Amino acid sequence: MLKKPLLAVFTVMLLTSVAVATGPPSMRAAAETVQSDRPGRVLILVVDAFRPDYVERFNMVNARSLMSEGATFPAAIVGHMAAETVTGHNVMTSGLFPKHMGWSNEVFRDVDNVLGEGRGAYFVTSSLSCDQFRELTLAGGYPKLADYLDTAFPDGKFVAIGQKPTAACPAGQPADPDDIVITFGGRNFDCDGDGTANWRGPTGENVPAYIAEPVCGRYYVDSDSNLDYGTASTAPAWMYPLDGNRFVPGYDPAHLGGDVWAADAAIDVMRNEPDWRGMLVSLADVDKAGHMWGPDDPGPTGSTDPQAHLEFAVKTADAQLGKILGALTAHGVDDETLVILTGDHAIQQAVRHHGIDEASRGNFNWYYGQDSDETYLSPSPALQPVVDTGNADFLYQDGHMAAWLSDTSKGALRQAATVMRTLPDVIATYYREQSRYRLAWAGGNMSAPERTWWAQHRQLVDTMAAPYGPDVVGLLRDRTSYGVAGDHGGHQKEIQQIPMVFAGPGIVAGSRPGVEARQVDLLPTILDLFQLSHDPAHRLDGTALPVR
Repeated sequence: MLKKPLLAVFTVMLLTSVAVATGPPSMRAAAETVQSDRPGRVLILVVDAFRPDYVERFNMVNARSLMSEGATFPAAIVGHMAAETVTGHNVMTSGLFPKHMGWSNEVFRDVDNVLGEGRGAYFVTSSLSCDQFRELTLAGGYPKLADYLDTAFPDGKFVAIGQKPTAACPAGQPADPDDIVITFGGRNFDCDGDGTANWRGPTGENVPAYIAEPVCGRYYVDSDSNLDYGTASTAPAWMYPLDGNRFVPGYDPAHLGGDVWAADAAIDVMRNEPDWRGMLVSLADVDKAGHMWGPDDPGPTGSTDPQAHLEFAVKTADAQLGKILGALTAHGVDDETLVILTGDHAIQQAVRHHGIDEASRGNFNWYYGQDSDETYLSPSPALQPVVDTGNADFLYQDGHMAAWLSDTSKGALRQAATVMRTLPDVIATYYREQSRYRLAWAGGNMSAPERTWWAQHRQLVDTMAAPYGPDVVGLLRDRTSYGVAGDHGGHQKEIQQIPMVFAGPGIVAGSRPGVEARQVDLLPTILDLFQLSHDPAHRLDGTALPVR
């Protein structure tokens, strides 16, 4: 049994969150039919940009309590590239590397015209709609966690919840009519009567009426871009500032946003959908704070609100973990629920930053190129040598560098890799040969620890090698970014290392297996614990972890 969580409430504001009700009889009856060593439900809790050191550094009492009750993998890593939200959530629920999913990075080249804008059309995946993620996963034709749970529990539901469409939609699509995806939509509502539609409401797939209604009810939040908590005028956060209460709770008790919004939605679903069998809840506030300030965030500057900083975000996330785990206990299903706690990626400080540190530069630092509705043609000076080749269709750079080229002949690939090696703090360059990347060059100022990690994890770059992925890749030194103050995406140890905990039926409490667990191993491990066979027609890239 999961212990009663420590509901750490560190600000009066959080006391206003939705209360947990006692589980309905149908939910309690379902719990009684499940074998004690075989889960009947799975709950995946994802803290976006979760670093292992946050648990002790910020005294995450609920995360630590869960670790004591389950199997913790201290050597766990993301295990793929690009190490980003938009890839990780589908890796977890598919058991596939990005090279086999249908997209593998923050930029997507639609080589098969899946999204209908022509072969080779480009898309920024962070801007894809939930319907577009549905089309991509359907085109892949592979089963996901929801499909496997349907075979064991035909009347069950799979639910994916998160503030980011890039988290909830890849995790939950393609959703069946009984499944649920809940995320934030655009600024489509005027809920404060000021004549401007700058509030966000819930959207996704099969969003229940108790979440969506009434319009301007609990799950609608103020997303005015002027509500930036001081981040829009304070470096380095101003590169990627807050835009309302999407990634912070805010101070309106009737419309709390951020991780509180996601946790309350999850608890409401548990209360109203007793037949849920799988649920993924993604909490995004830690990621936003990490991007704005980096993991070394010193805290409020005098011009910024505490809610805009990392410590507040991490403690808020931990409190939501406690609330959600408390809901399992209140509904009487804690004994039958496999709980997984992890991150979609970690994050590193941009000690060596090669973007432009100016207001609203984040997307222009990350992207160079244009698609049908977005244009980013103001690159940082460090990128100019690649731009000057005239062969760059699209560039993306965070903790790694990725280039999609017009001319993909071998000579052009080699030329681009040669130019990329001249950019600041690049330590290795690759060009794609079908389903793998060929090393073009390695060296630079690689330190001994950097070289050791790179040598031990050379396979990471190959996990995104696909026609829709980048043609040329550059790996960067530790603590280097071309994007914002804290960044993800790359092969580096600080970006790759994440917490990973399994707790619940059949799990050895307090164990610490030494294996280097990966996100791609989550689905095979869930299938093993549920005693379900994977579809032999669709090979998994992951393997079951030793948690029993």
